[in-house]
Amino acid sequence: MNDEKKTAKMNYRFENFGGIISSQEPPFLAFVDRDYMRQLGLEESGLWKTNDESIGKLTAPTEVHFAITNKCSVGCPHCYMDAGGQDDGELDTASFKRALDVLAEMKIFHIALGGGEALEREDLFEVAEYARTKGLVPNLTTSGSKLTAEVAKKMKVFGQVNVSLDGVGSFYAVFRNKDMFSIADAAIDCLIEAGVPTGINCVIGKNNFDGIGELFEYASKKGINEIEFLRLKPSGRGMEDYLRQRTTNSQNISLTPMLAEFSLKYGVTAKIDCSFVPMFCWHNPPPEMLEAIATYGCEAGNVLLGIRSNGIVSGCSFLKDSTLSVFDLQSGLNRTGPFEKITAWLQNPPQPCKSCDYLAICKGGCHAVSEYVTGDFNNPDPDCPKVVEYQMEKIK
Repeated sequence: MNDEKKTAKMNYRFENFGGIISSQEPPFLAFVDRDYMRQLGLEESGLWKTNDESIGKLTAPTEVHFAITNKCSVGCPHCYMDAGGQDDGELDTASFKRALDVLAEMKIFHIALGGGEALEREDLFEVAEYARTKGLVPNLTTSGSKLTAEVAKKMKVFGQVNVSLDGVGSFYAVFRNKDMFSIADAAIDCLIEAGVPTGINCVIGKNNFDGIGELFEYASKKGINEIEFLRLKPSGRGMEDYLRQRTTNSQNISLTPMLAEFSLKYGVTAKIDCSFVPMFCWHNPPPEMLEAIATYGCEAGNVLLGIRSNGIVSGCSFLKDSTLSVFDLQSGLNRTGPFEKITAWLQNPPQPCKSCDYLAICKGGCHAVSEYVTGDFNNPDPDCPKVVEYQMEKIK
């Protein structure tokens, strides 16, 4: 066998530590050691000609967040993409497929399609079907505003569809300044009726934090697959009111035990995005456990990339765009360039990160927040409870 082989149900690629395997039935993605790769019957990889078996810089990301369009008629005030009008140079269908060819050649596993509102692009399903033919698993995030029962039937092409829902009832409109809860609720009903794996994306800030329990109860009654909690970010229009809307330090500290409690009570899986990892680490979980379940903080430019609808790449969807195009990605990703400051940050971290037991896991928290709040990308995440404690000690 060689590393080009793909089976119907599992894809893989080699890494220095062993490899990454991805299955669609059942759905999972796992980092495995060299012995496990050998047990799959694979030949030795040239990447294994090193004694370094640590998980560091990958050969390529595992997931790309790709905005299929910047068009969106909803116009949420907190939109991190500043969506509304179409991006200049938005990729047409043929160009988007060529971009997927590039990502498939890099052996990227998952493509998270979004926007803007992805359903406002007429070729969405054609693009998603093409991704499947290239061995890429397409997932989708939508507001639900264009989702009907007929549209939902086509959604089985996606690995999972997540509907943006920041709370039940009045909590829904905390960031959006409009009541579209009934629309999102109807979209969820359509997806579940069509048998599509369905989840919720919930942006968390100070003013909808108290609605988390009610959202779990709602998800449980609906039969929702999972809820992913996303930290409000100072990106796009989200910068305008970020400092007033962001979660408080006490909320950040209480988030992890709260999610664990509600997840157990309602039987709904709770996930957090990488920017909430500093809040998770405050509770001192065993680092080896976090490594085993692939929990990590900022992996922009390594595990993850963001790509706008015009093909311009960023370390993640919340960081500033680079000058790199998706069509130059294979030659530009692993050399010194636009993502070097992200991937090299661990070489000289500031305090208190430098002395933190979770440095290699957390990686300084969300650097998009650091850059916006402190003016310096390289500073530790100012909302990390450990950083807050450190700064308070310095003042005393």
